[in-house]
Amino acid sequence: MPWIATGSMDRTVNVWRIGDGDSRTAPESRQTLCQGRKLPGHSRLLVADWSEEDVQTWLCEEGLEELVCNFKANNIDGPELSQLNKETAAELGIESVGLRSRLLRKIEALKSEQSGSEAPDEFLCPITRELMKDPVIAADGYSYERESIESWIRGKNKTSPMTNLPLQTTLLTPNRSLKMAITRWKSSQ
Repeated sequence: MPWIATGSMDRTVNVWRIGDGDSRTAPESRQTLCQGRKLPGHSRLLVADWSEEDVQTWLCEEGLEELVCNFKANNIDGPELSQLNKETAAELGIESVGLRSRLLRKIEALKSEQSGSEAPDEFLCPITRELMKDPVIAADGYSYERESIESWIRGKNKTSPMTNLPLQTTLLTPNRSLKMAITRWKSSQ
């Protein structure tokens, strides 16, 4: 079977095994689909922006592999997933009440997890676009999530992620006022 690999600027490499459509390889193909690509914490894209493949990957990550073929056959993408309810799950042919309930609980958890996505832009790390937990100020004057900028600096990048200019120093200063503002915003939600 052929393989396909993709790479991206964040140094992520995804590898897939491409099946030949033979039904005897379906379980293996499903397993390969589930292992092939991992979304970065589901938070880089809003559910509404997910493709069908993103939904299928999420199902695998959540331990709902048995639903992948069903969702694929019904072309369920992010907007459809976010609108899924008990009735539409039954229409999809998910007979098991337990499985249907588990799916709906996981969808609700995903929605509540992503409701933090409406955070003010200044609270989001410019590298990951996720809400910062430990914001630090780099030499370029921008605030980043500590883990993200440290990873950026550890790599070959000795330049600012925002300006692409060389960083004069790799020292990071905690941004306590931003951390307090984020904490206040989270408590008001």
